[in-house]
Amino acid sequence: MSQTLWQFNQQITQLIAQTRHSTATIAGMTIDMATGGSGSGWVYDDQGHVVTNYHVVNSLERNLTVQFAGRRAVAAHIVGVDPASDLAVLRCSAGGAPPPPLPLRLTAVQLGEVCIAMGSPLRFRESISFGVVSGLARQVPNENSFIEESIQIDAAINHGNSGGPLIDWQGQVMGVNVAKRSDAENIGFAIAAEIVADVIPEIITHGEVLRGTLGISIGELWADDGSDRQVISVQRIRSMPTRFEVGDVIVAINDVPIVRRYDVRKMLRRDAIGTLMTVTVERAGKTLQLHIPVTPRTY
Repeated sequence: MSQTLWQFNQQITQLIAQTRHSTATIAGMTIDMATGGSGSGWVYDDQGHVVTNYHVVNSLERNLTVQFAGRRAVAAHIVGVDPASDLAVLRCSAGGAPPPPLPLRLTAVQLGEVCIAMGSPLRFRESISFGVVSGLARQVPNENSFIEESIQIDAAINHGNSGGPLIDWQGQVMGVNVAKRSDAENIGFAIAAEIVADVIPEIITHGEVLRGTLGISIGELWADDGSDRQVISVQRIRSMPTRFEVGDVIVAINDVPIVRRYDVRKMLRRDAIGTLMTVTVERAGKTLQLHIPVTPRTY
């Protein structure tokens, strides 16, 4: 048993040694220079783009810096932000070659997996906390909506951890640390790598994320047939006229099966705006195909 623990300890310490230099402390001041703030980030690509949370940099308009582990702080600027997913991208204005990027994990996260939260809680730089994935597909409140498919963890998350990477045992980024429950112990959350992979390239390219809408609000409900199946149902009509009815169950969009709310959102990206989508719905025992225009989302 002691040999197994020693090997595990060696694996963890080697993993941290390999990844910590790609993490960063982010700091800055408000526009009136009255207050400062800080958070965490990590290197996303070979061009030195740094991923963090939108709420970390939202009010930091002066003296914005990024400090990689083992390096001096350097000036940085905001490439773009996406308030809806609470993600942002920074880039250093100087400071030489960036550290190597951390790879995004492309496979599904499993309940009970080991995870490590990295960052600078309360400005204690290069801190790590260890835990497991304790929940999946959580909804984290965010402004007027919520961040879907979030990962729940029991690794310690504190102020300043926001924006730092949540890595797995291979050093792949499972998610981005974003929040904790202040009324509980050991309930923290990370934005899933799936969402990071969808959002960050668009922020880098366009400086923002545009989303489309079908003019409805949707929710996950239990199927009416008494099975243990959850379905995506139309809960509210947001724009008229429409061929949708409240209670329609969305089965597919452009023949792509829909099983989660996020499946719908993935279909309504920037390039979908202005197109006509074929939405397959179940209504009163019948299967219908509705041709719905995608308009820019403004809420």
